[in-house]
Amino acid sequence: MRRIGRFLAILMLCVAGMAVSAAAATVMIDPGHGGAGTQGAGAIYPPYMEKSLTLDVANQLCAELNASGVSAAMTRTGDTALSLPERASIAKNSGAKLLVSIHFNASSPHDKTGSAVWTSMFGNHYKVGAECGGQILSQLTSLGFVNKGIWTKAGAQGDYYGVVRYGTSLGIPTIIVEHCYMDNPIDRAILERVGTGALAHADAVGITGFFSGPTGQALLNGTLDTSAANTASTAVAISAGSGAGGGSSSLKSNFTDAEWQWLLSQWAYTGNAEAVMSQVPLADLKALIEEHNRGNI
Repeated sequence: MRRIGRFLAILMLCVAGMAVSAAAATVMIDPGHGGAGTQGAGAIYPPYMEKSLTLDVANQLCAELNASGVSAAMTRTGDTALSLPERASIAKNSGAKLLVSIHFNASSPHDKTGSAVWTSMFGNHYKVGAECGGQILSQLTSLGFVNKGIWTKAGAQGDYYGVVRYGTSLGIPTIIVEHCYMDNPIDRAILERVGTGALAHADAVGITGFFSGPTGQALLNGTLDTSAANTASTAVAISAGSGAGGGSSSLKSNFTDAEWQWLLSQWAYTGNAEAVMSQVPLADLKALIEEHNRGNI
């Protein structure tokens, strides 16, 4: 495991130093998976192959965002294999303010349904992910998909999911949009009824809606702190177990029981929700509650 960790660290440094060519963009759209063979295909449930579905949605999403005046580009435009650090590096080199990774879900029992968004558990990266993800989910559920919510997950190095972790480490708020379960007949029926264009449109409306709000505007004009340094220090603090105990009790006093339970649910997958929340500015937590009460999250 140590050798793997060292290899990933070296790979990240190498990729960050590479001159990856990318057009200037406000939003970098990342079609998940890609590349030859089953390894690059993602989930396969004939007639669907995840790498093809993600590219299809991404192409339409990118075109709609650009037409609406939001500059967008893609990490891949063909059946190309990209590492997770490369995807984040392409976004960084393009000047992107937001990285949106397009995916479709599947489960072994084939009994799960719905749309979900994964994002970073840290500070303003979570704030961006929760607000933007909430807007996207609102649009996807209008198509008939079940809203499975905004999720985070902790790993040994911070955020569990690599594209989120690498994007966040470069100061770019990153979300994974799991549009639906391609292996479930309920979700597949909706997908076949509305088509990939409807999914792309839902994403586009959600993203443009987010950028029209105060957090999106702050992200665009550079007044929202999404620095990688703050994220890294928060990760160290959480892994050390700081923020639990008395501090969390004091934090809880700022919210009603219902509000507190909702906040805890947003970081449930981290294994230490109170410790994570103690690292988030109180004003940001209250802003999340306000967005939740408005129905945006």
